Amino acid sequence: MRTVRPYPPLLWPAYTLFPLAGLLVLFFATAGHDTALMVIGIALLAVNGAIVVNHLYFTSLAVSGDELVYRSWAGLQEQRVAVGSIQRIDAKRYPGAHGGASAPHLVARGRDSTVRVNTKPYRLRDVGALIEAMRAANPRIELDDFWSGLARGDEPSKEVAVTPRSRF
Repeated sequence: MRTVRPYPPLLWPAYTLFPLAGLLVLFFATAGHDTALMVIGIALLAVNGAIVVNHLYFTSLAVSGDELVYRSWAGLQEQRVAVGSIQRIDAKRYPGAHGGASAPHLVARGRDSTVRVNTKPYRLRDVGALIEAMRAANPRIELDDFWSGLARGDEPSKEVAVTPRSRF
C-alpha cells in the first residue's frame, strides 16, 4: 500500500495566511528599527516554514508491514498499532476554536495502542483506500458512520453538520 501524505492544496492556510503574522511583525519592526522584533518576525516565518515542510515531506500515514503507522517530524513523532489488533476506527471530533469542532480525526483503536490522525490535510478518498486495505487484512474492524459512509462510496463532509439549537 502506498503512503498517504497530506494534500498540499488543503494546507493553504499554513502557507498563505499564517505567514502574514510574521510579515506584519517584520514590517513594523523594520519601520521602527527594532532588532528584537525583527528576530521575532523571522522566527515566526521560520517556524511556519518548518511546519509546512514537515507536513509536505515528513508526515505520512501508511500500513507498514502489519502495522498502521503515523509518522511526523521526520520520524520523531510516531504512532503504531498492529492491523490485526485494531478493533474499531472512529471519526472523533474534538473541541475547536470559536465553539466549533475539529475536522474528523482517524482514531484506530487497537488492544493496547491507538493511532490518532487529524484528517483535515488529507484527501478522504486516500484515507478511505487505506482503511479498505486494513479491512482486507482484518475484516473484523468496525467502522463508525463517517468511515462506513466513505467505504460505501458516499462523500461525507469534513464539516460538522449544523444542528438547530433550542431557543430556551
